[in-house]
Amino acid sequence: MSTISSLKDLGYQQAGTGDSLDAQGEYALAHIAGFPEDIPSEAREMLYDGYRLRHGERHPAKVYAGVNDHYLLATEEQIKNKKVEKIEIGVAYAFAYSSQEFGKLKNTNPALHGIVKVIRDDVADYCSNRLGDLKRACKRILAKRNGTTTTRTTLFFEESMKTIFDAQAKSVKVKEAKRDATANSAKYALAVKAFWMTYNK
Repeated sequence: MSTISSLKDLGYQQAGTGDSLDAQGEYALAHIAGFPEDIPSEAREMLYDGYRLRHGERHPAKVYAGVNDHYLLATEEQIKNKKVEKIEIGVAYAFAYSSQEFGKLKNTNPALHGIVKVIRDDVADYCSNRLGDLKRACKRILAKRNGTTTTRTTLFFEESMKTIFDAQAKSVKVKEAKRDATANSAKYALAVKAFWMTYNK
C-alpha cells in the first residue's frame, strides 16, 4: 500500500484510483454481457478469483500451531520445532475447501473451522464490496454516456435463455473442478436438452 505524504498527494493518488476504476468499468462493460444490471455466474467467479487474490496479497497466510485441539498463532520457537503440528492458513487455504467440505469441517475439526470461517467471511465481504465498486463505476459511465454512444440490445426470450444456459454450462464445469458435489456437467447438458425439447414442442 502506497504512503500518503500530504493532502495534495492524497488528491493525486485518489484521482489516479478513480481513473483506474473508470478504465476497469469500461472493460467490464465491454466484456460482461448485461453488466452491471446482470452478471453471469462464470464472470462473477472470475472476478471473485481476482478479488481473493488481491485480498490474499494484502493479508498473507499465517502459521498456526496445534495445541490441545486448538490452533494458536505459532511462535518462532514452535515454527522451528518439527514436533509441533503446524498449519499455514490464508485465503488460498480457506477457499481450497468446497462448500460441502467446509460444512463438514465444523464437525470434524471445529477449531480449524472457526479460523477458516473468519477468513471466508472477511473475504466474502471484501469481494462483495469490490463488485459493488465496479457496478457503481459502470453505472456512472452509462449515465455519462446518456444513451448516445451505445444502445443495449433487448434479447428475445429464447436468446436470453441460450445466453443463460451457455453461462451456466461454463459455471458447472468450474464448480466440478472445485469438487462441488452438486455440480454435474453431463446432467446439466441433459437438463438443457430436455428444456428445449419441451419448450419447442
